[in-house]
Amino acid sequence: MKPGQKSDHFIPLFLLMIIVALLFLHEVIRKKIPPGSPDGCAMCHETNTDPSVSHPVAVMGCAVCHMGNPFALDKKKAHLGLIRNPGSLQVAQKTCGQPECHPDLPGRVKKSLMATNQGILSVMQNLWPHNDAESVQNVRQLTALPTGRSMALDHYRKMCGGCHLWRPRYPQLGEIGKRGGGCTDCHIQELVCLNSDLSQKKFNHPELTTHIPDENCLKCHNRSARIGLSYYGRFESEGYGTPYQHGEPGPRQLSGNRFYLELPSDVHHSKAGLTCIDCHTEKGIMGDGKEYQHQEDQVDITCNTCHTPEYRLKDPDPDLTRRLLRGNGRETPVNAGPFILSPKESPMYNLKAVSDGKLKLFRKRDGKEIVFSGVLNPKIHKAEYHRRLSCQACHSAWIPQCYGCHENLFLQASQKDWLTGEKSPGRWTEGRSYLRFRRPTLGINSGDSIGPFAPGCQVYIEVFDQKGRHQPEESHRHLVMAGFDPHTTTLKVPDCEGCHLDPKILGLGTGALKITEKGLVFDPVYQAAASGLGIDFPLDAFESPDGTPFQLASRKNSRPFNKEELDRITRVGLCVSCHDKYDDKIFNDFNDSFLRFQAGEVACRKEVP
Repeated sequence: MKPGQKSDHFIPLFLLMIIVALLFLHEVIRKKIPPGSPDGCAMCHETNTDPSVSHPVAVMGCAVCHMGNPFALDKKKAHLGLIRNPGSLQVAQKTCGQPECHPDLPGRVKKSLMATNQGILSVMQNLWPHNDAESVQNVRQLTALPTGRSMALDHYRKMCGGCHLWRPRYPQLGEIGKRGGGCTDCHIQELVCLNSDLSQKKFNHPELTTHIPDENCLKCHNRSARIGLSYYGRFESEGYGTPYQHGEPGPRQLSGNRFYLELPSDVHHSKAGLTCIDCHTEKGIMGDGKEYQHQEDQVDITCNTCHTPEYRLKDPDPDLTRRLLRGNGRETPVNAGPFILSPKESPMYNLKAVSDGKLKLFRKRDGKEIVFSGVLNPKIHKAEYHRRLSCQACHSAWIPQCYGCHENLFLQASQKDWLTGEKSPGRWTEGRSYLRFRRPTLGINSGDSIGPFAPGCQVYIEVFDQKGRHQPEESHRHLVMAGFDPHTTTLKVPDCEGCHLDPKILGLGTGALKITEKGLVFDPVYQAAASGLGIDFPLDAFESPDGTPFQLASRKNSRPFNKEELDRITRVGLCVSCHDKYDDKIFNDFNDSFLRFQAGEVACRKEVP
């Protein structure tokens, strides 16, 4: 061998040493990894509870969801790229949305209203003074924009923007810390995974569930329309904490130092014990892949989904049935017979049609069977003169009504922006005139049906400059009524006069109504001149007796009753005290009956020939 020439055996010897080292390392790692573990996370985290039946650690491991470097022996290297919350919408596509898991769901959720907040943003920008050349469509778009673009958007960022799925979920005191986190927001109950010491050898993973508890819904749906509270019969009261107990405010308290009274709850809760997910489908909640501007466009159910004699049926897909049952984890006997379909073609796998117009609903949380009749009364529900009435118009027991919300904007102070987490100039404070609960005001919603309305955003905004001086030219008010389902369904409905002659229900406000030859005369209880709010109509009035709107509606094509409709409704009200049967002959053609009465052809008696 010539001087300086390397041996041909050097390279094979070097490779052999590498192979021996790798085999040794493999043996070390193999002995540390418990038998059957799919990754090396169990080398440190020796025992872990399963997130759910569908996500067993022994089969899936940890890294498939949490990423990282699962076979590194060094802690820092092992945790490199670790995702603490796989449900975050920022990463959900590569975690939850893997091809073998839920590939379509993250994209759908990102377009859902709980992620975009498009409904809130669109209403505020349409109704508030808004100086942007181009409206902001969703939370992600707004997050990328600088602060201070408009008063409406600044209010959203600081007072409303803490309640959407894009918001990172992190430990924080109070209700706000429980919101956000993408898929995690709904599908786990506690912040255990965010507050626990993950270095511990024994780790109880928070439960991942498809049985979404109502508590997860209520942490957001307890403000604005307050439908989550109303469903359980909780009315947010004025805030005094009455009735006092032992000289202190009562114990019925909500987040944010708010108090509530106990009222009749929705019949679906009080009689059947149903939770939100028993009715609301995953398409209605998580979206169907389209972006909608308003909640009523995304919701996947109506009363007629169950309460109609004409069910939409579909034979069950065996694979779908198997997956739904496995995900549910409860004894829900849906294997035989057809599914009932929702309006968006979602199979209501916990709902089955049986004989004699009856249905069986199986509660998703425990599989308990609820039998009820879905057939409507044709005399009442199919009457031509009530064809525009929504179910909620008659069957809503009460609706929360918050009048006169007073907002102050102090430009000399700063406040936390929920989208950026940083403070920016301008601080908002909020106060209210009064809260009430009564049967809802009725009006025409955007679908041209008659439904419940309540104050949607009756806001008085006062602006104070950098020196604390009031700025009347920048201050303004906007009074808005919103139509929605209050979720206070009751089987008992008011009598005919209770709707046709009640000025509050007709939209005139609380007071005394007289029907004269010259038209309607209304004497309100609320004295606007004494309110100091600069209005000449009651805060609870949607329109005047001549049908002139006092307040805006939160939806295009929504409105109060016009004069013709008010006259028609109250004219029937004069007769229903006697003619109180749906099959009374005068209602076959009421206009003709009334004209004959006016002409003196018939006397005012119960039966019109």
